[in-house]
Parts: sequence; C-alpha cells; structure tokens
Amino acid sequence: MRKLERPPHNRAATPLFQVFGGTRKAPAGDAVVMARGADLHRGELWVLALAVPLVTGAAVFDGLWRLGGPGLAWGGVLPCAFLLLHVLAFLLGGRRPEKQWRRWELLLTGWAIWQMLAPAGSGTGWAVALWLGILAANAVALVCLLWQALMILPAFCSTRFRWIVAVLVQIPTIVLGWRYGWEWGVAGQAVLAAVWACGTFLPNSSLFGPVFRRLEGEDALLSIDDGPDPVDTPALLDLLDRHGKTAVFFVIGDKVRRYPELAREIVRRGHELGNHTMTHPAGTMWCAGSARTRREVVECSRAIEEVTGVKPRWFRAPAGHRNWFTHPVLREQGLELVGWRKRAFDAVRRDVPWIVKRLTTDVRDGDILLLHEATPIAKEVLEGVLAGLSSK
Repeated sequence: MRKLERPPHNRAATPLFQVFGGTRKAPAGDAVVMARGADLHRGELWVLALAVPLVTGAAVFDGLWRLGGPGLAWGGVLPCAFLLLHVLAFLLGGRRPEKQWRRWELLLTGWAIWQMLAPAGSGTGWAVALWLGILAANAVALVCLLWQALMILPAFCSTRFRWIVAVLVQIPTIVLGWRYGWEWGVAGQAVLAAVWACGTFLPNSSLFGPVFRRLEGEDALLSIDDGPDPVDTPALLDLLDRHGKTAVFFVIGDKVRRYPELAREIVRRGHELGNHTMTHPAGTMWCAGSARTRREVVECSRAIEEVTGVKPRWFRAPAGHRNWFTHPVLREQGLELVGWRKRAFDAVRRDVPWIVKRLTTDVRDGDILLLHEATPIAKEVLEGVLAGLSSK
C-alpha cells in the first residue's frame, strides 16, 4: 500500500526559500554534497552569492570612506572586500548552511543598523535597503513557516480553535475602520478575503493545512474522481486491468449508496476508494460551515465503509475547494487531504489529445494525476493516459 509523501526538503537555509523555493527533489548527484551539509537551494545560492558579497563590499567601502575619504574607498574596496570575505568565511564557520546564514545575517544586520544610526555619506544606503529588504522577506516567510506549523498541531487543528480565529481576525479590520475611516476597514477586509481565497480556491495551497501531491515509490498514481458510474466504472476497471495498473477512485457517497456493487467491484479488483464527500457540493463546499463540512465527510466515509467494509484514508475536496474547517474534520476522521500534481480539466473540456498530453508530459515517479469519470470522454482519456504512461 503506497503512502503519501511528505514534501521533500528543498535544501534552503533561509525561510524565504523554504516557503517559496518549491519542493523539487535534488538530483541524485547532489546526494554526497547534501550529506556534507554544503548545499543550498539553487535559487537561494544565486541570491546569497550576489547579495552577501555586495552588502559586504558596501560595508568595506563605507569603512574605508570613513577612514580616508573617497580615494581610499574606491581604491581599496575590491582587495579589502576580497580579503574580508575570506577571513569572515573562516571566522564565522558553521557546519550547516542554516548556521552560516544566521551568522552572516546577524553580522550584516548589525552593520546595516549602525549605518542607519551613523551615516557617513558614502552612498551605501542602497546596500542597507537591499539587506533590509531581504530581512523583511525572510521575516514574512518565517511567519508563514510558523503558521504552517500551527496548522498541524492538534491544539490548533480543531473546529473550536478555527471558529475563534475566524472571529479574532476581524478585530484588526474593525479597529482600522473605527480609527482611520471605513476605507481602511474595507482594505483590511480585502486583505483577509485574498488570504482566505488562496487557502480555499488554490487546490494545492497548504495555507489551511497540508495537501499531498505526491506518493512514495515508483510510477505515477492515477486518481479518478466522481464515481462510481454505471457506464464508466466497468469500462475503466477493464482498462486498468488490461494495463496492469491500479488507481484511487475518489467516490461520492450518494453514488456509493446508489451503486454498491460497483463500489465493491472497485475494491475487489485491487483499487482503493477515497472520500469525495457525500453529495459533491462543488459550488458551495468552499463556504460550508463546520457542521456541514463534517456531515459531508463523515457520511461519505460511513457509506464507503458500510458498503465495502473498507475505511478510506484519503480525502479530496470537490473541485479542490476545501474550506477553513476541512482539516480539523479530516483529522477527527483520520483522513489526509490529497491534491494532485497534474490535471487537465477533463470534466469540462472535450479535447482528448490535449488532455492526454497535459496529463502525461513530464510525469515523475510519485506524481498524482487527476482524471474524472461520469463524463462523455472518460474512457478515451484513461486509455490515452495509460498508453502515454506505458510508452514512457
């Protein structure tokens, strides 16, 4: 039984790239370097390789300016900066990139503060602004990391806590509107709405809790939503048998009740059933409260278990639109929220070649592919995807 894969560490030392640097795995050739703790996220490496020498050089330039004026500063900045970078790299040390970053951060931040308190007119204000901008970006990313950590703690991943948060986040916008005028209150609400929309409507957003897009092990995983269907399910099962593939069918509870034999047949043929809510409220799941969210999830799991004897372990929200209360309910039910790495909107589009190409291009081991049944093209899409994956 394959397991969901936790997002791999992206080799970043700074919070900014830990949050926004992506999660692509390191190439196998990097394994030795990573084991020695001498690697960074590739984008981060470029940023720090440019920013740290530039700011250090500006600090050297400023120091020489204070000592001997413009002539000494312009004439000595390159050799002195080159020497200082090597000396500091030796003195600061740090076996891991995270420690190295923290020491450089502390040193250059100290210089930036001193530069603001005692400016010398050396024209290095740009370096101070650059470094403070990097610090500000990392501070925002650190808040994101702390938020993500809170979202998975049992004490915070509860319906009661999320109701409290939903009320408390309104207080700052009310204060803004009362203190500075309604325009500020509306602006605060707009910011809250934008953040909430990202966590709700971006299918793979982890703002409200973890969403899994990959699996451990080899080969991609086919996931098929919106069944069971009396026309499509038997045909899809035959195709999967013919190619020797297994899939996860994210089924709707009402349909499981309506077609119990199909649900049992899916399990009998070696496939897995996932929870896709009881009624598939694709247009309203995003605004559901805690009671309705719990009802949709719990009743679907109950239907699957009563019909097949198997308790589902994965959940997928209708259209990928979960809500603020989804993760606490899933935690109560022992379910994990599953997204996807590749989708082709086959539930609404009818261009089979385009759909197949989108689903089978650049597929990696562990990727989760999203398909649908109960559509006019379900069989053609799965047949094309299976052929495309086999050819690779």
